Amino acid sequence: MGRKKHRTVPASEVYEKSDSFPPMPTAPPLSPHRMDNVYPDTYGPPMHHQAYHVQPARANYVPDQIARFNVIKPDRLAKRHNPQLYTKRGCTDVFCCFLFFVFLCGWVVVATLGVMWGDPQRLIYPTDSEFRRCGVNQEGLYNFSKRPYLFYFDLTKCISYATALGGCQTTQICVEECPSQYLSYLQLRTASAAEIQNKMRNVVYCTDDVDKASVTTFAALQSLVQRGKCTSYIVKSVPVPVLQRCFPEAIFNAVDNVNTVLNSSNSLDYLKRTFGDDVLIPQDVQITGQSSEVMKSVVEDQPVTHKVIHDLSQTWWQTLILIFAAGILSFVWTVIMRLLGSLLIWLSILLVLGALGFGAGFSWFKWNTLKTTGAIDDYSFHPAFDAYFEMPTTWFVVAVATSVLLVIFLLVILFIRQRISIACALISESSKAIGSMMSTLLFPLFPFILHIGVFALWGSIAIWLASSGQEICRMKEVSGQVFNTSAKCDCASNLTGCTYVGIEKESNTIFWLQVYNLFAFFWLSCFVTALGDIALAGAFASYYWARDKRHDVPTFPVIRALNRALRYNLGSIAFGSLIIAIVKIIRVMLEYIDHKLGKSQNKAVKYFLMCLKCCFWCLEIFFKFLTKNAYIMIAIYGKNFFSSAKDSFMLITRNIVRTVVVHKVAGILLFLGKAMITLGMGILSFYYFSGRWVVEGVPKVDLYYYFVPIVIVVIGSYFMADLFFDVYEMAVDTTFICFLEDSEQNDGSLERPYFMSEKLLEILGTKNEIPLHSK
Repeated sequence: MGRKKHRTVPASEVYEKSDSFPPMPTAPPLSPHRMDNVYPDTYGPPMHHQAYHVQPARANYVPDQIARFNVIKPDRLAKRHNPQLYTKRGCTDVFCCFLFFVFLCGWVVVATLGVMWGDPQRLIYPTDSEFRRCGVNQEGLYNFSKRPYLFYFDLTKCISYATALGGCQTTQICVEECPSQYLSYLQLRTASAAEIQNKMRNVVYCTDDVDKASVTTFAALQSLVQRGKCTSYIVKSVPVPVLQRCFPEAIFNAVDNVNTVLNSSNSLDYLKRTFGDDVLIPQDVQITGQSSEVMKSVVEDQPVTHKVIHDLSQTWWQTLILIFAAGILSFVWTVIMRLLGSLLIWLSILLVLGALGFGAGFSWFKWNTLKTTGAIDDYSFHPAFDAYFEMPTTWFVVAVATSVLLVIFLLVILFIRQRISIACALISESSKAIGSMMSTLLFPLFPFILHIGVFALWGSIAIWLASSGQEICRMKEVSGQVFNTSAKCDCASNLTGCTYVGIEKESNTIFWLQVYNLFAFFWLSCFVTALGDIALAGAFASYYWARDKRHDVPTFPVIRALNRALRYNLGSIAFGSLIIAIVKIIRVMLEYIDHKLGKSQNKAVKYFLMCLKCCFWCLEIFFKFLTKNAYIMIAIYGKNFFSSAKDSFMLITRNIVRTVVVHKVAGILLFLGKAMITLGMGILSFYYFSGRWVVEGVPKVDLYYYFVPIVIVVIGSYFMADLFFDVYEMAVDTTFICFLEDSEQNDGSLERPYFMSEKLLEILGTKNEIPLHSK
């Protein structure tokens, strides 16, 4: 792109010639520094006998237009040359802001309805599918005093977004005791009538309207299972039910011996392999998160929860210290990326080239060796997989593949080597920005706390709505039966013949209120994320566009950026977060439809829904990328969302190769940082908590399960590193967008100087006519 010439004068000093005097041969040279007196000590203005009128020097010249900034008070730039701070701003996307607040008011109405209609005790205390409370004796209605526990027919159906809309999509009944063994109903395929009767009485769980005594054949049992009247499988539950609910033992009590788990009484996988599978029985992995893999207990005389609590009480302060150390390492890694970022990137590239080169050379060597020795190809089935690597054609294919990859990778590196250098320089600039604004590393705690509040608010409203409904009782007819047309009666009246029927609720109304509640959660959660992004982007942009990094960067940059966002751009933030929320709610509805159709859907519908879910997942990823860059442009210029999204998208499209390279290079560094910090803290905690590394002066801890604090340290270290590196990623993205704007809108002249660092100018092969302070 050619350089645009805008200046009308050759230097910072302007001379006006009088018509009656001869011309001045030479103007004094420029001073490289910004100062009130433009002339260096060795130079001075023309003598009084020369016929020239000298205007004041303008080394601190402020143009009317810098990049796309609309500077409202150019005179203030003379004190602090940072056009981003003095750009004219106004409220953007006001209608979306108004719509957002109206929607929040609607959310308040939904919460009010939930509180008026709901009774959380129905959810806190277990209730069956008919909303009858387990362990309760309602005189004249139902007596579940001897059935205190809630049993789920298929617990895997509760693990879905659909649960937030319509509740757990499986039958739930009150039982006297939770299952104590594993069972697949397919085990009874060849059982006798007496054995089936025995299992029906003691093991198989069915709804109250099933006459178990009449089930004597496998065909009758299979019909009940297919209609959802009886459960298709049973999993051993914890000895003491959690909140009076039957949960699989493998989730909470990982103390069984592995060999015991693999036998027929403790593994659904084994039962499926032995007795068959009709798609109604899930795998162990769907219930426990792992298939037949649990750990041995160290001491069997205490519940595992007591042991875990004991371990946590003994190691809490060491765990916190290690997680805090992970935060320190994350900060150190940002310094390393500033100092050695380029070295790490080029070293990674050389390692990949070396690995591909070695692989190609070794593969050609093996192919030539096998070909010389007369080895033959035989690609029939071999139990030993190594046999295929004794065939020359195998190594020939590997050699060709690695050689092609090597050539392609080498050509790509040669083609984009300058862009890799730009990426390294941008990463270095991002590190400098973070180093000069340390408050950016603590700011993510603010949106994190807001996210917790939003989640708690959504969860509370969802519980009230899910528990809404009115208990309905009806009088028995003369025949002793109760029909839907029977007369209603007051459940609290204890009238003779008044029978509890169930809970009557406006199912459709509650469903759509839950949809509204979930959509509000998505919108507000995305709004909080966007608010954090735009605040950080504004802070990093104020660093980039500062002419003198030592003096022109504002004080409290994050707070000032947050204030600008709250004052002018709430509508734009609401607009961008609304787009993401709409895509999210569509994905949830597709998931809900998929669960509702269940096993009855045909393959065409199944694949169609799968394609839709995949498409909307990709669409969500794209919109997140689009809105994030739009927020950066909003933070820089203060324009509305649509204009910012369009400008950022077109800017990235024009520089697509640079974009890909910068994102991949930054991604490599961030991945290396997260992996090394998480893995390093995991190894350190393993050696310490397992007793293999004894620290002098630190007491050794005796633990039941040393993996408990290790897991907490690993998870905490990852989130701590992610907290730091999310800030770093935003710094890189913001610096990159500013760099693209700077390189396209400016040309290095007096009127349009570049704001990028000297290193970036050197890589681009250009320079400013007046050097800027960049340290």
